[in-house]
Amino acid sequence: MQILNMLSPRWSSVLDRLSPRQKMLAAFRKQWGRQGTAMRWRASGHFDLVRHQQPGVRVDDTTWLDLEFPRIFARLDTSVTPVGSQYLFTAMRTYVDDPQELAARYARANALRVDETLREALQLALGALGDDGHGDIVDVAFGDAPRSVKYPWLLPAWSALSLVAVFGAAASLWSAWCAFAAIAINVAVLARLFWGIQRGATALKRCLGMLPVADALARIPVGNPPFDTMEKLREQEPLRRQVLRKLRWLALMQKDAVQLVSVWLNIAFLAELVAYTHALKHFAAIRPVLQSTFELLGSIDADIAVASWLEGHPDHCAPEVSDRHLIEIRDGCHPLLADPVPNALHLDGRSALIAGSNMAGKTTMVKMIGTNIIFARTLGFCMARRAIIPRSSVMTSIRSEHSVESGKSHYFGEIERLQCFIECASRGDCAVFIVDELFNGTNTVERIAIARAVLERLSRHAQVLVTTHDVELQQYLAENFDLYHFQESPDIEGFFDYRMRSGAAVERNAIRLLGRVGFPADVVARAMALAE
Repeated sequence: MQILNMLSPRWSSVLDRLSPRQKMLAAFRKQWGRQGTAMRWRASGHFDLVRHQQPGVRVDDTTWLDLEFPRIFARLDTSVTPVGSQYLFTAMRTYVDDPQELAARYARANALRVDETLREALQLALGALGDDGHGDIVDVAFGDAPRSVKYPWLLPAWSALSLVAVFGAAASLWSAWCAFAAIAINVAVLARLFWGIQRGATALKRCLGMLPVADALARIPVGNPPFDTMEKLREQEPLRRQVLRKLRWLALMQKDAVQLVSVWLNIAFLAELVAYTHALKHFAAIRPVLQSTFELLGSIDADIAVASWLEGHPDHCAPEVSDRHLIEIRDGCHPLLADPVPNALHLDGRSALIAGSNMAGKTTMVKMIGTNIIFARTLGFCMARRAIIPRSSVMTSIRSEHSVESGKSHYFGEIERLQCFIECASRGDCAVFIVDELFNGTNTVERIAIARAVLERLSRHAQVLVTTHDVELQQYLAENFDLYHFQESPDIEGFFDYRMRSGAAVERNAIRLLGRVGFPADVVARAMALAE
């Protein structure tokens, strides 16, 4: 007995490791505070469906790509479910105009970061929807209605006749040929309709699986203050029960015992097809509940993912949203850099012209500012020690490329984008624009002339953060632009310290670097003389 008592803790530990619940919990703990590795399948599914259905200002496609948000999203997204992943994607692409809502998002994420017990209870409940197949739920909730059969009123009548024929033959009330004929017709009907409705039927079943997960989440005690999302889940519990009553036949087909004989039930009297058709009769009534449940579950899952990100990136803050043209970032960092060099920027009603050579850090700097403004306006935090950001969207022109298919050159694509900027700034639709290497590749005289004209116009209505190699622009734009620069340092390893400095660029370090890498001394001297 004593030996068994000594062994029991060890056996208990083994059993815990073999338990699906414990294995799931171990996976959550291993992932906590770490980055995601890849964008989940159909992560943009919800956004693709609602971007034109629901009101709101979105992060436009060009800005999303220019600021490398696909990579940022993939690292931030550690959600348990595809529902959470899809909700997070939409959240990161939708500006929130209410500062209180932004503060609430940051507060929820911080609360989940601290409260391990609550966080893991929520993750375990969400785990039932962890399979990627649940990414199809969004199609039922927000997409086109599931496909119906051509004559739905015939199915219940024929199903009843088939049932009578099969049971009548089994009871020897009439010939077995009646049952064989009914079964043959049922097989033909299934073969005809199965592929057309399979996806809709499967997705509708997965929607049903979402409802008990919502009930499980609603039963988890939250503490004080309560989460609004959890309160809404509790309030909507009667609505979810109504949905289950309306879909009771489809829910019955999902029972484990029924699943074992579902093939025979379908062959005998088209059971699943009848249940699916019955569910579609109530689809318009249940859809708002499915949509709300999707968004509440997704919000909880997304909050946990943001909490994990904050845990792994402790240098963050709650930003202040200003109605003025004011950008202040202190010790700001870019989320994609493993060992970032913090930088600061203060613009009060003015724009910024940032000069410097390639690889010095100026593009990373403006991307950091743009990324933090979007973080602040969508998720409610900034990766900085302190941040004040304007109540504005962000538009960028960083990665305009030649399109072979459209025949548009780099220059033509860039001028189209900048024309859009001028129109948006004049209307007041956007007050922050980020431009990298304006008209790069155009001849020097025209490049400087056009850049000066465009930037002077934009800065009348908005704040512009622009990078350039053209130091001549510094003297032309000093009236409305604060001047900054990055510079090389031939005396340090790697040549760059990635620190932004105030003032105009005046050093000739780019030429001095030629000597550092081994250029002939006469070439370096000649270049320096020509520059002077």
